[in-house]
Amino acid sequence: MMKGDVAESCEQSSWTVSRWLEHLESLHSADIELGLDRVKAVASQLDCLRPAPCVVLVAGTNGKGTTTALLAALLRKQGLRVGCYTSPHIRRYNERVTLDGTEISDADLCRSFESVESARGSTALTYFEFGTLAALNWFKDQPLDVCILGIGLGGRLDAVNIVEADICIVTSVGLDHQAWLGDTREAIAREKYAIARSGKYLISGDPNPPASASETVEENGGIWIGSGEQFEWLPQEDSSVCSIRFKPQLDDPSSIQWDLPGAAVPYPNVATALQTLALMGHLLPEQEVIDVLSRLKVDGRMQRWQWLRNESEHVLVTLDVAHNEQAARYLKSRLQHVDGIVLAMLSDKPVEDVQSALPNAKQWVCAGLDCPRGLSSGQLQQRLTMAPEQVCTVVDSVAAGIEHIQSVAKANEHWLIVGSFFTVEAALKQIEAGGEAWKSI
Repeated sequence: MMKGDVAESCEQSSWTVSRWLEHLESLHSADIELGLDRVKAVASQLDCLRPAPCVVLVAGTNGKGTTTALLAALLRKQGLRVGCYTSPHIRRYNERVTLDGTEISDADLCRSFESVESARGSTALTYFEFGTLAALNWFKDQPLDVCILGIGLGGRLDAVNIVEADICIVTSVGLDHQAWLGDTREAIAREKYAIARSGKYLISGDPNPPASASETVEENGGIWIGSGEQFEWLPQEDSSVCSIRFKPQLDDPSSIQWDLPGAAVPYPNVATALQTLALMGHLLPEQEVIDVLSRLKVDGRMQRWQWLRNESEHVLVTLDVAHNEQAARYLKSRLQHVDGIVLAMLSDKPVEDVQSALPNAKQWVCAGLDCPRGLSSGQLQQRLTMAPEQVCTVVDSVAAGIEHIQSVAKANEHWLIVGSFFTVEAALKQIEAGGEAWKSI
């Protein structure tokens, strides 16, 4: 090691998480050759390609976060130790790496970043590749039973796809990130379902996947387990209940059917998680599943708050990260009535499609996002179409949007704050600064 390298290494040992993230953000990805060879070579150096005795991969346009959260909670209920890697984060980077629901400490995260930096040498890595390796490197030294790893984008060329996986999930296929994955569901499915492993289960949670999905799994030698085939979810007239049917084991001719109450987790993802759990050999009794569902909350996924106007009046506020048409359409199916919507989105997202898919509210608030690719409130307003009976207010920020709700909302109204992870981050910051006036429900 050269003298300059030693000095830099000593300096890095004192870096904070913020300083490491600045370093990761400075890594240039434009000149990096696509493929997994680089990141896999560094992972081999770190010996982290098999971070736990059982490894689960989760891909999908929508539903990765809630499916991962539910599967992890159901496994922990049985006393298993579960590591999870998800992205993006909402409040802080440490959210991405958890053990039994507890975030990695700053000290452990910095040490793992330092290990990756040392192992990579002159190998170029992107921000996400570097972070993925740091997570895997930490997991390998923890007493884990199961590691659940969320694909960042796509699947085939995603850094998470380097690991030795035992079971793979694709929650859904929708139009998002077309610049990287392709302009059609068929093309996007080929990228996502390419995580299938030879001789291993691939659980497909999409009720209507393109033909390319099963074709890709077959080409990879995977074992197809499809929604609407081996398992399914059946909505009831009473929208607060859903029937979930799944197989206890693939070779079992019988099926299990449970009527489960509504929860923060979308029903398709509940069905996908239960079928995965059964095939892993870790199925719980029905009542224990209901108990887990009733308690599970995931930030930014139909996350509900009450703002207390006074002792007797409140306003309901729902936060959701939905940023594509598929996610917005699902929100509309679950939210029976919305009086107003605060919308803040990124410039490369399908604003018009999201607006048309969201609930039909009379009051709209266009909020600006102060982040890379964030739309200003004026830019957002220009992309929206309002009906004559709808009112649109323009504010500079999500925080100002919440202040608007507090100034105009009537008792018992329901408002939705939606559009991106950055939108929810800003909303939570404002809500949590509001103290006792806000209550999580």
